[in-house]
Amino acid sequence: MQEELAVTLLHHLPAWRMRAIERIEFSSAQWSVREHEIHVKPLTEVAAKRPGSTGYVPGLHKHLLRPDDAGKAELLLPIIELPKVPLLDLHIAVNGEPVYRVPLDVGANLEAQYIKRLAVEAGIEVANFESDLTDLLAAIFFLPTSQYAAIWKKYCQVSIDPRQWVYPFLRSIGKRDPLRIYLNDFLPFGLKGHILDEWRDVASHIKEYVLQETMEDHLSGAEYPLIALPQMAREMARLGRGDADEELCSQRLKSLYLLLHDAHARKFHTSTHEAKNRARAASDLLSTYAAFGSQWTAFARCKIPVAEPFIITVKETRSIYFQHKWNKEYRSTRKFPTAEHIGRTAWTMVAFADAETNHLSIKTADTSVRLHDCVALDQKGVPLEESARKDAEVNGELDEHAKTFELYLRHDSTASRRKRIWIKCHLRLNRILSLFIYLAMTVTGVGTYLLIWRAIEEKVGGDQIHGLTAKDATVILIPVAFVTAFVLAKENTTLVMRLRKFRQSILLIELFVLLGTAFALYMHHAVRATP
Repeated sequence: MQEELAVTLLHHLPAWRMRAIERIEFSSAQWSVREHEIHVKPLTEVAAKRPGSTGYVPGLHKHLLRPDDAGKAELLLPIIELPKVPLLDLHIAVNGEPVYRVPLDVGANLEAQYIKRLAVEAGIEVANFESDLTDLLAAIFFLPTSQYAAIWKKYCQVSIDPRQWVYPFLRSIGKRDPLRIYLNDFLPFGLKGHILDEWRDVASHIKEYVLQETMEDHLSGAEYPLIALPQMAREMARLGRGDADEELCSQRLKSLYLLLHDAHARKFHTSTHEAKNRARAASDLLSTYAAFGSQWTAFARCKIPVAEPFIITVKETRSIYFQHKWNKEYRSTRKFPTAEHIGRTAWTMVAFADAETNHLSIKTADTSVRLHDCVALDQKGVPLEESARKDAEVNGELDEHAKTFELYLRHDSTASRRKRIWIKCHLRLNRILSLFIYLAMTVTGVGTYLLIWRAIEEKVGGDQIHGLTAKDATVILIPVAFVTAFVLAKENTTLVMRLRKFRQSILLIELFVLLGTAFALYMHHAVRATP
């Protein structure tokens, strides 16, 4: 019963949550600190609402457990949606008390049941859902991608290490296939070539539906369901549900394709009021399936006061993924991973319709870093203002929207707003710091020029012989070297060091050119004691 209630609450998040507040702070070059605060309404008030009224949750009154003498009941609550990226220091508290977060595989099964519920509301036949789709969907939503990511990176990504260049070359000439390597290593049965080709064909159609809802992500199990098959086989064996084989995997992939195909077909049937509701459920099914490929929902068992409001707090440290400013997609297939090293645009996913109102703020911990610009995008990478003009059902109005160099704010209570949005943050150095670095680069370049010019000059007016003296070299070298060394050696946070990496490399090269020039002139006796 608790599982059924958890799925019901997951389906109607804004009905029982008053507001969700998320604060994001970019603290280093690798990590962002996030704090979430969710204000929850008294669940008895939500359950007492009549059918047809705003915020009504069907069947909630049947599932609420009888509270104890203190007015509390033990529930399984959906807490927050998180990306499948490295997380540190995840702390969850409900009503001021730390809670037990259920294992990821249990959460994945609840997400699979949520997809089933959406399929039922969309009018899609789900008679064989439990036997054909539950295990595969749970594997897709749970999927730990580290094993496949390591193989993909080895054969598909051009490394900065020349010794690793042979692997992409082998793949380019067709001798190594990373997907075949992965499946052969982790599936419990031998894989025949024609079977893999059939699976690829089915998976390509699934990918088409997913890419209509979200951006490409080579590590998403929803987009590439074949990479979830080893996890499905492991879970079936662990739970005693039989052994996976080629026929079973083929059947479940086709069932998944048919589910998405039917949902896509019903998405456009809006002739009647009932058809519109089914179309809305079908659209939610497609977008939710696509999102759960790269996101996961944290569920927690907790005791809550069912007749009183309470607050859920979540604190986490999440890894930051960078891209180049001109790149329009998040973590697309990075065959050339330059963005991982020199990109200065941070991408962050935000669940922005999991309460009646959502409040988002983004800032940087270092005053030397400014938010040059922040752009809100939908799941497909289209700026929200543009997507609102294209989609008549989306109201693009905001309650509050502000952008400065120090803070980005976005508040919204529009009922039809996007459930998940991307915030694309262009990070830049403080203008004064940038100006100082450019000044140091200019001074170093001019100093190098003066050394060379004075060394090759023979006369300065009249017949007086002149050249580069020790005094000249000292006057040029000491101030320039001091300024350059001060800029290079100045203690900075890792985020500042990332943003100034390119300019700092140029400045360092200029400094060595300056010192090398002075040393070469000295060795060639171009530095004279007197004019």
